Amino acid sequence: MKLDIKALLVFAVLAGALGFFLFSPNGAQSAPELKAQTIDGRPIDTADLKGTPYMVVFWATDCPGCVKEIPHLVELYDEMNTKGLEIIGVAMPHDNVSAIKTMRQQRDMRWDLVFDETGTISKEFGGVKVTPTSFLVGPDGRIALQKMGELDMPALRQRILDMLKS
Repeated sequence: MKLDIKALLVFAVLAGALGFFLFSPNGAQSAPELKAQTIDGRPIDTADLKGTPYMVVFWATDCPGCVKEIPHLVELYDEMNTKGLEIIGVAMPHDNVSAIKTMRQQRDMRWDLVFDETGTISKEFGGVKVTPTSFLVGPDGRIALQKMGELDMPALRQRILDMLKS
């Protein structure tokens, strides 16, 4: 009888996964709406970005991987922003606005930066705890890529170009 229960459980899990990928467009879920203020006090709402790809990048000033990734994001932003890509950097709750502004100036970060002081944004994006964690959201508002750790920039660049073409 144990074997039958295990087989049934395995079948149920496989059927559920297959159903998710068959009935979910692109197998992706909708990105949570991000409504916040930038560290400069400007309101930001990802609902305004519908129809264009954008990235939400969770980072911290004390994260070596985040700091290493910044020049690549600067290059990506410089290349793709005029074509329609937006980047929203979300600084983690343990950071502070002064350190975020200093890092922005030192590293020439020109995209919108938000301080997730209460951790609400992190929770809305599935409880992000590790940085860097990045989400690429397609023009349809669905999460096209979720990556914990450093990004594969050539693959990301190509994926964004493909989104911008369609």
